[in-house]
Amino acid sequence: MGKQGNRVYTEFYGPHLGSQSNRKDGSGDRLQLMQSMYYRVLTELCVNRFKWVGLPDTIDERFLEMTLFYRALSVFYWDTDYNRYLALRASGSGRTNMYDNPTRFTVTGGGGMINKNLGPKNCVPIWSNYLRMPDLDIVQVYAAKFADIDMTIEINAHNMRYTKAINADENSVLSWKNLVSQYDGGQPLLLGSKDMNFTQATTLDLGVPPEMLEKLLLAKSKLWNECMTLLGIDNNPNDKKERLVADEVKSNDGQVAASRSVNLNARKQAAEQINRLYHLNIDVKFRSEEDLEIPPLMASDGLLDMGEMRRQVEA
Repeated sequence: MGKQGNRVYTEFYGPHLGSQSNRKDGSGDRLQLMQSMYYRVLTELCVNRFKWVGLPDTIDERFLEMTLFYRALSVFYWDTDYNRYLALRASGSGRTNMYDNPTRFTVTGGGGMINKNLGPKNCVPIWSNYLRMPDLDIVQVYAAKFADIDMTIEINAHNMRYTKAINADENSVLSWKNLVSQYDGGQPLLLGSKDMNFTQATTLDLGVPPEMLEKLLLAKSKLWNECMTLLGIDNNPNDKKERLVADEVKSNDGQVAASRSVNLNARKQAAEQINRLYHLNIDVKFRSEEDLEIPPLMASDGLLDMGEMRRQVEA
């Protein structure tokens, strides 16, 4: 069965692969791989932004954040069949009240084993943000942007190795290919061909400015910081941090804090409602550097400074 007649391909894989995957030179596959990589990396950052404190042991924090990322809604409730607290996928059902809030929720989970319709007195909705929309679009847009700029960087970096195109006699094309192959592999440029005539070969300058690569890397860095700001993650908006003035630092911190509150406030509101309804003590906060629990580099007698590290490497 061809791709066009394959329902799995046309409805699930095809729309994500797009026209880029049809390129015969393989660049579409490479671009898709880059986009998939950035999609995974940005998704991991999104679902690890928040730390829930005081959740019951029966609540899977990972599943909760994944549900909020993809669906923007999870419903917290006490399941009388399983005698435990659960936070599962759900959708609003029934009429909305005067504040456009759903009056009932249909909760599903366990591969169809759980399917319940709950009211406001026996469940609490956890929304991803006040607009109740997932952050998936941010990840998709920036994954595509990072893939595009990475592909551009790779092309320019490759062209900096081959700065000229060679136009040679048809009989000597193979000899020139062998010469370029030896150059690419770092081998001595030795050929014993009668067809090689350097005087008849002409070259075309591809015109890749040496500073182009640095500009692209700078543009990628700025794009990354822009994405991190939208996700509420601390970042350095300039290359030289020591050059930042107090107003610039304050301005960037304010943007990060505003973006962070978009998702944090909705979660905190849900935590407060859960605590009132079930008499629990749940809280949620944005993960700080202290929460990452990254161990410092240690030496036998304490912290390993950079000078000591360099001496050990050189030794």
